[in-house]
Amino acid sequence: MSKAFTKENDDVPEVPVRRRGLPVPELNLVTPAGLAAARAELEQLTRTDGDADRIRELAEHLSTAQAADPPVDRGEVALGARVTIEDEQGELHVYSLVGAIEADPKRGRLSWQSPLAQALWGMRVGDGVTLPRGDGEIVTIEYP
Repeated sequence: MSKAFTKENDDVPEVPVRRRGLPVPELNLVTPAGLAAARAELEQLTRTDGDADRIRELAEHLSTAQAADPPVDRGEVALGARVTIEDEQGELHVYSLVGAIEADPKRGRLSWQSPLAQALWGMRVGDGVTLPRGDGEIVTIEYP
């Protein structure tokens, strides 16, 4: 096989997604874990003279970020919820509603202000929901 079709090194860690120019939302709510992770990342980048753009982005978000505790009624979807939805084909889809600086849609981490997260907001187990590729039903709602 040609060297062009092989990986140089399977031990290379995955590079985290960097969101350049992510606007700071007017209501900048984040999960407590997300706030701690952003602070730790900013501290590490500052200590090691890391990516100046990422440092600036994190600092801007952290200047107004407010950690939101899970709701009293944990049977309802809100910020911090991990929601499992079963679609019409029986496949499960898991989404976590997080703050803007924590969002990573490819990993199911949706900004709580995104259209899909807003469609889930306030729903309960058994409620039907329209997904990007069809309908589904909420089967679990969990909070850390």
